[in-house]
Amino acid sequence: MKLWYKKAAANWNEALPIGNGHLGGMIYGSATKECIQLNDETIWYRGKSDRNNPDSLLHLKKIREYLLDGEIQKAEELIKLTVFATPRDQSHYELLGELYIEHIDIQSCALSLYERELDLDTAISNVVFEPNSCNLQIKREYFTSFNKNILCCRIVSSVQNTLNLNINLGRNKRFNDEVSKLDSSTILMSASAGGRKGVQFKVVCHSKVTDGEVSVLGETIVIRNATEVFLYLKSMTDYWGNIDISSLQGEFSSIDYFTEKDEHVKKYQEQFNRVDFKLDYSKGCLSIPTNLLLENTKKYSNYLTNLLFHYGRYLLISSSQPNGLPANLQGIWCDELNPIWGSKYTININTQMNYWMVGPCDLPEVEYPLFDMLERMREPGRLTAKKMYGARGFTAHHNTDGFGDTAPQSHAMGAAIWVLTIPWLCTHIWEHYLYFQDERILTEHFEMIKEAFLFFEDYLFEVDGYLMTGPSVSPENKYRLKNGIEGNACLSSTIDNQILRYFCDSCIGIAKQLGDNSDFISRVKELKKKLPKTKIGSNGQIQEWLEDYEEVEPGHRHISPLFGLYPYNEIDIHKTPELAEAAKITINRRLSNANFLSSQEREQAINNWLVSGLHASTQTGWSAAWLIHFFARLYQGEPAYNQINGLLNNATLGNLFLDHPPFQIDGNLGLVSGICELLVQSHHNWLSLIPALPSAWSEGEVKGFRVRGGYKVSFAWKNGDITFLKLEGGNKDQKVRVRIYGKNTDVQNIELVFNSEKIIELNF
Repeated sequence: MKLWYKKAAANWNEALPIGNGHLGGMIYGSATKECIQLNDETIWYRGKSDRNNPDSLLHLKKIREYLLDGEIQKAEELIKLTVFATPRDQSHYELLGELYIEHIDIQSCALSLYERELDLDTAISNVVFEPNSCNLQIKREYFTSFNKNILCCRIVSSVQNTLNLNINLGRNKRFNDEVSKLDSSTILMSASAGGRKGVQFKVVCHSKVTDGEVSVLGETIVIRNATEVFLYLKSMTDYWGNIDISSLQGEFSSIDYFTEKDEHVKKYQEQFNRVDFKLDYSKGCLSIPTNLLLENTKKYSNYLTNLLFHYGRYLLISSSQPNGLPANLQGIWCDELNPIWGSKYTININTQMNYWMVGPCDLPEVEYPLFDMLERMREPGRLTAKKMYGARGFTAHHNTDGFGDTAPQSHAMGAAIWVLTIPWLCTHIWEHYLYFQDERILTEHFEMIKEAFLFFEDYLFEVDGYLMTGPSVSPENKYRLKNGIEGNACLSSTIDNQILRYFCDSCIGIAKQLGDNSDFISRVKELKKKLPKTKIGSNGQIQEWLEDYEEVEPGHRHISPLFGLYPYNEIDIHKTPELAEAAKITINRRLSNANFLSSQEREQAINNWLVSGLHASTQTGWSAAWLIHFFARLYQGEPAYNQINGLLNNATLGNLFLDHPPFQIDGNLGLVSGICELLVQSHHNWLSLIPALPSAWSEGEVKGFRVRGGYKVSFAWKNGDITFLKLEGGNKDQKVRVRIYGKNTDVQNIELVFNSEKIIELNF
């Protein structure tokens, strides 16, 4: 599948992303002066620092007393002074720079043909154009190699000796230290991310030609009278160690472009081709440019949904690979020196959502950077636990950065003081095992998980027989007391207790799987049974706080009390129908008080945030994606479909990035896992197929989705009913209970057994 257009990108939100998990580029596709905006996952400001407020621990007891007494304003005032970090902000992610390719002799030519594309099947971007008066065709091809950590570009003309190019490196016009000649065909840019210990880096661009001439004049690679040009770009930073450019010339000279391209495609497809998903759509969609499809989303909904599913997988594969950093708020793509929210890791849902697709889409290795990040957070997290809370173990708050910072981020009361992030992230390790049955992951990270649990043994405090969190929040939401006072800070919000129960379940599962951990299991069970239970409020909703407060923002984008519905499963349509009904009411109340922003409101919303903080009751890309999961768990396909169309109509940018605003990658990635959840669910002790199938998806096919238990499922459906089912990869004689839903048939409950070939196939 492809994204393709008949005009160049007018702005960053129309440019096409390429990446290999470490190095990224945004292809604008201009015919005359091309810009490839560059990113390296390790470009972070300032470096490591201890930002923990030294006065936090001394005032923790008093803050808790204020909250217990209902003195919210006094508690929050003391939190501002003693809990918020010093300095306020963690380090932020930055752009790497730009690569410019100028065609000096076609500046004023009109074009008789122009196309640009991103091929999701190969992770290659192409630009093709024909200047009107020049009687030739020029093609540019780009990829960031999954084989070598380099960006490759091939430029070829249909007429011999007609390429005349000037090639430069830059960084937001002026934010670099130097651009210089490395040799007669290579330029080097040096710069720093800034701050006391910000990442230092170098970018090298090397050129080769099949004919014609190449030289370097000043800071420009000058190519004249060439037919075919190859560019190789590499970034090097001191994030992992010292920068060494001594071997670069030998490395560049050994590259054969076409061999590198073949290896790149092979390695990329090894991940991308593991699963497939197809809805029925008109093949005529393939001949319509992507921007025109977006102008009629109702007509092309199924095709666009299909395209977004595969695009989301492409984006995660391209922004998260082993031996690197996890996907941040924008994956790896960022065109600013000081991006909104720092383009960091927001770990009160956004980072977690990035990785929800890992299990069903069979991408175990792309989650390794997330687990590595958790391990990096242990050392700074121990300091935060000790200095701020007088606790053993390690902790973090609602954000972290490329250096694993764990102190509170920003002065946003509704977000900064929340400490439930580490246990939430740790549940990903147990879920990873459930999908992939890789005990090595459990063994490798078990000590970290026990250390995360140790923090809560010390941090929680007992009130009337219950273990309480605090000071805490229900992420980014606000309540109103009966006397009219509004506040964020609280004790034991509903999501706190749900996360801790999920974490406890994960700890117990891991400990049992690894054997002889009876003492640890007993401690976990003892803590879990003292956590406050999820309550139903006076409006029939899942109560968001320990008390049944009035919500200041009833349409808030965070729907935190439904964490127990997804990703946890304590709210369940089968096991806890009363809570499931309350969840439906919660969703209805949220949606009746929230809307997507119009395109006219988008820029104003960003400006409002920059001036005064979080924006109120608006639907965002990621919140709509979360809602799709909720509807899936409630077996409600139609409202889930409405959310997908809401994203298509209101939150999809020209390059199919989903908008917050601005672009955050969690919307794209969360949509993928939401689609998976509509089609396949495996959190019960049975496998559910098409439990929440939208009626518009009357015909389709799934191949290779992985489920809990470690095996894969493929199936097809027509007229809303399953016609074919294949399970593979189970153990011989392993029993599988399957519950099949459908439009025209009753629910079918069947029990299947894997044969010696570990395959089950059925036709219906």
